[in-house]
This record gives sequence, structure tokens and C-alpha cells, in this order.
Amino acid sequence: LLDRGYPRELAVRVVSDHYCLPSQQRHLLARCVFSREEAEENRKKLVGMQEVRGRLLGVDGYNVLITCESLLRGDTVIRCDDGLLRDLRTVFGKYKMSEETWKVMEEIALLLKEVEPSEVRVFFDSPASGSGKLAREMEELLQREGIRARCRAVKGVDREVSSCEISASSDRVIVERAKAIWDLPAELLKRKGGKVLDLTEF
Repeated sequence: LLDRGYPRELAVRVVSDHYCLPSQQRHLLARCVFSREEAEENRKKLVGMQEVRGRLLGVDGYNVLITCESLLRGDTVIRCDDGLLRDLRTVFGKYKMSEETWKVMEEIALLLKEVEPSEVRVFFDSPASGSGKLAREMEELLQREGIRARCRAVKGVDREVSSCEISASSDRVIVERAKAIWDLPAELLKRKGGKVLDLTEF
């Protein structure tokens, strides 16, 4: 249906209602399935970690953090039609910091230290509770690792992340606007392993 030009919301609703899909499978369709054209356009923007070195990296804080957390806790994540990893958790806006949060942040910091971007800017959605504290903690952690970093809670995360030379996010709006995309969770997957449902194999 997407390849025939149907709007995403309508296509997801028609297929989900026809097959009486439960909510998680509806969520999978909405987040992970793309038209061939959109999937190909997104794939063209993907870069490897070597291309991040020495460049300004913008990170979609909650998007990356929650996907990495899903990987490390053993949840199944999806390699979507466009090649990007996405989780199926619906916790945004209700995200609560925990011991897992610190472990994930440390893994992200170690990875960024290895990658060596010129600067890292991490943005968290300010309407979400605790975003300011999370941004401060992330900035302190990255700077302790010797990474030039600025982390902020802002309203326009999409705009801020996509304006950087390279963007780390799987958010559809950011991917569409970004010049280049680095799939940070996929790099973490290579190092730590995890459960992945790969839609590109179907």
C-alpha cells in the first residue's frame, strides 16, 4: 500500500484492521515498514563510524538511549526496511531513569570515545519529565571521558539533531531532514550482541 502512495496512517490502519493485529504488531508496522522509495532514500544516508570521526555529531537522546537500553536488556529490536534499528517500546514521555540508564549511558560514552567525533551534541525532549537532569548527567559523563560534548533539553529536538553534520537517530522526521545518519545502536549491537528481527531478510 505504501508503494502505491497510500498515506502511512491509512495503510497501517487498513492492514491492521484487516488482519486484526494486536497493538504491538500495529506499532511495528507504523515504525518499521517503509515504501521501497523511502527505504532506499534512508539507506543512502547511512554512514559508518569511520565517517563520524572528526565531525559534528547530533544525537537524538531518548531515541538512541531507549533503543540501546532495549538491546542491552535483551528485548527484541527490529532492523527495519530502511536498515535502521528501532525498538518497539512505547515509553517516550514516561521514561524513568534507572540503574539500566547509567549502564547504557556508559556504553554509549565508551563507544563515542572510540569514534572520536569533533563534538557531540545530545538533545532530549524538554516536555518529557527528567530531561534536564538526564542531559546534565550525560554531559558530565561524556566530558569525563574526554569527549567534547554539549547536552541539552530542548523543544525542537528534530531541528537540532538534523542540523548537525551527522545525526544519530531512527526518528522518521530526523532521518528525512538529516544530511547523514549514523546508526549508533547498530554499532553497539556489533559489540554487545542482542535479539534482532531483521525485516530486510523478508
